[in-house]
Amino acid sequence: MKKLNQMRSEQARQYMLHQARDLERALFRYEFEDGAFSDVLTELASYQNEDGGFGHGLEPDLRCKESSALATTRALEILRLNPDHPERNEQVISALKYLEHSYMPERSGWDIIPKEAEQSPRAIWWQYGAFKDHWGNPNADIIAYFIDERELYPLESLESRIDYAVNYLKQSSDLKEMHELFCYLRLNERLPREQASEIVETLEAFMDNCISREPGSREGYGATPLSIMDSPNSPYFSKYQELLPLELDLLIEDQGEDGAWEPNWSWYQYEEVWPLAKEEWKGVLTLNALRTLRNFERIAGD
Repeated sequence: MKKLNQMRSEQARQYMLHQARDLERALFRYEFEDGAFSDVLTELASYQNEDGGFGHGLEPDLRCKESSALATTRALEILRLNPDHPERNEQVISALKYLEHSYMPERSGWDIIPKEAEQSPRAIWWQYGAFKDHWGNPNADIIAYFIDERELYPLESLESRIDYAVNYLKQSSDLKEMHELFCYLRLNERLPREQASEIVETLEAFMDNCISREPGSREGYGATPLSIMDSPNSPYFSKYQELLPLELDLLIEDQGEDGAWEPNWSWYQYEEVWPLAKEEWKGVLTLNALRTLRNFERIAGD
């Protein structure tokens, strides 16, 4: 079984400590070196706006300072890493308040990015109205975070929004867009058993449509089994168990000479800004890779 050897592991560590963004550096220290989660909260706060939402390039492909559902769900994903930390609640409440107030009844959901985003550098796919044909991204994800935090921030209309999300998946989704899949998988993990059982077959078909089982047939950006899990504790582990040894081998092989993992996509515009975003992504992706390899016991010496 291939493992990330000590030299390559140390290269990744050095990259995270000296070249990653301050936020990913704090996350690395928290997850791998007994760092303080309060340091993560301090760094994350620099991306939060007065309206409670997050922006300022927290999602490296979207550079606008304005709040977006996209960046706010990324922040809530980070805040979920330590749900019992007392200092995180203020950021969570502010973020959920922003989401509650930016809800659009005519869409039964949220815009993933604001109109103002088109005035800032961004990847070519981040036009206003992106993913409007795939309602689940970001809406299923947002509903999942309201479920997560229902005791801290009760949302009066939560049950009706859950029902809408379940019905949309069963009746309207084309089950082909991988980001919508990721959002629904996160929602599924938070649903009560009865509601989760309603969509289990639909999610199976969705995964089969989106997740490539053949590494040799992949070109560029796409979903793999490791896109939906970072540990053997995943509810989807058994579905892809036989494929994971090779997937983890390939993840180890994808490490760059500088110790980092890098994006396999480009912006196709704003070429003067893309190198900065690419470097920021390298910190995000390297942290994700190290987390996955650790959880699957693929780092030598762990």
